[in-house]
Amino acid sequence: MKKGIIILIIVVLVIGGLAVAVATFGENFESVFAFNQGIIYPVKAHKIEKGSISTKVSATGFIEEIEKSEVYIETPLKVSKLLVDVNDKVTKGQKLMELDMDELISQLEKLKIDRNVQKLSLDSPVTEAEIKKAESAVNAAENTLADAEKKLAENKLLYEASAITKSELEASEKAVDDAKRALDNAKLTYESAVSSKNMDRRVKEESLKAIELSIKELEKKIEKLNNSVLSPIDGVIVEVNVQQGSFTNSAMPAFKISNTDELRIKAKVNEYNVRGVQIGQKVVITGEGIDKDANVLGKVESISPVAKTNITSGGEEIAVEVLISIEESEVPLKPGLSVTCDIYTNEKDNILLAPLNIYKEDKDGNMFAYVISEDNIAVEKKIKFGLVSDVMGEVLEGLNEGDLVILDPQPTHKDGIKVKILNDN
Repeated sequence: MKKGIIILIIVVLVIGGLAVAVATFGENFESVFAFNQGIIYPVKAHKIEKGSISTKVSATGFIEEIEKSEVYIETPLKVSKLLVDVNDKVTKGQKLMELDMDELISQLEKLKIDRNVQKLSLDSPVTEAEIKKAESAVNAAENTLADAEKKLAENKLLYEASAITKSELEASEKAVDDAKRALDNAKLTYESAVSSKNMDRRVKEESLKAIELSIKELEKKIEKLNNSVLSPIDGVIVEVNVQQGSFTNSAMPAFKISNTDELRIKAKVNEYNVRGVQIGQKVVITGEGIDKDANVLGKVESISPVAKTNITSGGEEIAVEVLISIEESEVPLKPGLSVTCDIYTNEKDNILLAPLNIYKEDKDGNMFAYVISEDNIAVEKKIKFGLVSDVMGEVLEGLNEGDLVILDPQPTHKDGIKVKILNDN
């Protein structure tokens, strides 16, 4: 009796289990348990095809102007008229304001007058008259000496002939000595007058040079001030720090101008990712200030040769600064916006691709996948990946185009098992 009850219970359990299996797998019930064929494993499969793959690294950055300028006025001057305001568009060379430079212009005119006066006084009539007078005195002294020497010669002959007394001869000799001294004094006076004239001229010439230099410096200053009120670039006025009627401040820029038509991105790439970044790589740019559907593309323009330590919310981070040019944008961009830059470090086209969830690893770390044969038998294949992205990998070895491989292979999957493909694709 007991034996009959036990057999009945077993039959009920088997029937119940079969009912559960049917309810669970439905039409695939025969795939799970076929008594006449052994175990058939239901699997999902993927067909190996050619396609494109890319890898990227992300970096955060800010949009900035390639060209911007600050206008300083070095000399404090009164602003007589303000010609632009914030947000005004300006062109290179456009006048931004007018400065009151009357005092500087007056100083320049006075210096020019002083220069003319100095030129006129280089050769003084009084000095020339003194030189001529001293020259005449020298000529007179020379004539007097010549007469005295002639008289002395005559008196020597007369004295030798006893025609005159010795005192008369000595008087002639004294007259010659006096004439020589007078000539020497006249020459000294002449030389002093000439030296005084030359010294006076040199002093006036140096003074003239100083005036000329002051004129050039003031003209240069006025020219620089006139140029400083002109916009140095095409752009937009983003800041104005002067008011009409007030004085300029040399320590603060009067205007800040940005060329918002030419922008770039200054991004920071983490030290762990920078190895794959190269000049010329494509960049996809996104951010809170950019429409999600907008297409904004860039290119790596330059990479800093040094890394810097930055303070972040998570602590210190070592990063390398990368400049990214904006090559294409479907929306207007604004300087100062924060953005995320996806830098595509590798891209390959027309290569064999496979999902990364097709492989298992053996105890030595070798990767292998299961290729489904035409008669639905799983064949173990050793595989090798090349370039990998988040979910796909480049197949280098082990698989061919058109192969069907098992997705998410389980520990129970072995080489040679019978499988049934569940997915239609």
